[in-house]
Amino acid sequence: MNKSSRQRLILERVQATVPNELLSTKDLAAQFDVSEATIRRDFRALAEAGLIQRQYGGAQLTQAPVRSIVGQVGVILSTRIDKYRDPFYNMMLEGVDRVLERQGYQIAYVKILHEIDSAVKARHLLASFTIDGLILLGTDLSDRIRHLREHFSPVLPIVTTDDKHDIEDDVILFDGAKGMRELVGHLVSLGHHRLGFVSGNVDNRYDGFRQGLETFNLPKDDGLSQILEPGPSGWTPDLGERGARKLMAQVPRPDAIVCASDRLAIGAMGWLQRNGFRVPEDIAVTGFDNIPDAQFTFSPLTTVNVHKGLMGELAAERLVQRIEKPDNRYLKIITPVSLVIRQSCGARLQQNR
Repeated sequence: MNKSSRQRLILERVQATVPNELLSTKDLAAQFDVSEATIRRDFRALAEAGLIQRQYGGAQLTQAPVRSIVGQVGVILSTRIDKYRDPFYNMMLEGVDRVLERQGYQIAYVKILHEIDSAVKARHLLASFTIDGLILLGTDLSDRIRHLREHFSPVLPIVTTDDKHDIEDDVILFDGAKGMRELVGHLVSLGHHRLGFVSGNVDNRYDGFRQGLETFNLPKDDGLSQILEPGPSGWTPDLGERGARKLMAQVPRPDAIVCASDRLAIGAMGWLQRNGFRVPEDIAVTGFDNIPDAQFTFSPLTTVNVHKGLMGELAAERLVQRIEKPDNRYLKIITPVSLVIRQSCGARLQQNR
């Protein structure tokens, strides 16, 4: 029995109990032939959805009226690391969850790329869950989208945050090109003219960076753009470390390193500081995303704010609309970004001169 079916049966058992009667964890584990730890995880998921109240040794019906579940939605992340450790996607997931709960839907599963990278895994996923739509969060998902389309019914609604595919879906994006152009302009205003770039792929952030170089007639040496193959864990700080090492080997060196994400910037700053370079006195560093950790780096990280929760909310809203009104037109929604100026770019040094 899969998790979704088991949780539905647990909810039915809870609803059938006498008010204030406790449904035992031990009894349910025996009924479903699973461990008590599994039942406790089911209780936790149902309690977080507001459907039951957890108690020591079991669970009972919540005092508030139980809301009906209209449908279920699958979520797939392009992250390669543990699904709950990536701060960018966590904030998007929070936005997704807020809207789905309000609309009466629940998340059936959250999967990452390696869990659907073969036909066998896709078929297993289909057999394990019944869903009404899919939300795909992240980039570089085009092959997976095509793969899923081959196995899911063609009418299954999909909303994605990746626009690099040739299938019609609703798309929720952030204006990465604009954010990078503004970031380049800000660095130029501080006197930085030789800019390095670090990313794990080529996307609209890289396009905006190149446009900024063109606008201000800045050097475009090949060695100043480090588009590196991510490791097994994806866009983690070690990728930023690799980029910083390669950029600082250039002659002449860059006077600023522009990173396509905050996690890359955190890695770049770590490498620079371990190798005797001061940020921002010797070299400026900037990120992109404005994850919570960005304000606590040393020095605090200049970055571009992406409305991550809003993107998740919009993705969920569009999916619900497509589930309930399949003939609606497909939409591409571009969310705004804004520059967040902190010390790592050298702004405070300029103010103190």
